Amino acid sequence: MSLPLTHCIKTFVSPHPHNYLSTLSFCRRAKSGGIMVKFLLLALTFGLAQAQIEGKRKTVAIASSRTEKIELGGELRIYCRELSCDEGCKEMKVTFYVNENGQCSLTTITGYLQEDGETYRTQFHGDNHYSAVKQTQEYIVFYSENVDRDNQETKLVFVVGNQPLTPEQRERLVQYVVSKGIPPENIRDVLETDTCPDL
Repeated sequence: MSLPLTHCIKTFVSPHPHNYLSTLSFCRRAKSGGIMVKFLLLALTFGLAQAQIEGKRKTVAIASSRTEKIELGGELRIYCRELSCDEGCKEMKVTFYVNENGQCSLTTITGYLQEDGETYRTQFHGDNHYSAVKQTQEYIVFYSENVDRDNQETKLVFVVGNQPLTPEQRERLVQYVVSKGIPPENIRDVLETDTCPDL
């Protein structure tokens, strides 16, 4: 059974907090002539008009399956400053601060697009796979999985933007975080604790 094109498009760009990547994968398996070519072109056009990956953004909130990783001073509590793409976004650079013992240290990592065309991989306190699962004009939501040197896996959700979440947006974040198996009490508001300098 294949999904109609209109359903695929609406699901891909929907503001509601479900994981559209699952539907996208399902739609890709649909067999109905050139429908998926049209879908991908339309989705790409919409995505470029709706939001851009590149730009100056700050970490608004982080959720983690291991809260010690994202508490104040935690190794994965990053204070984002800028996102940029190279090679047609086959490489994504993330510039951010980490605050250890009150000292802000500026870091840039490069994520390399994997064969699935959605996930980036980079090294930072272990092996990281991450992808942008939601984009609006105000925010980008990333889902990430980190495997550290002790082979412990941590699931993370990062929200980057430039302003605090509204109550409605936070509720959507809670629903998405729960869908990834992360308790809602593991969400940390980061923007208000960001004392590192701007670029």
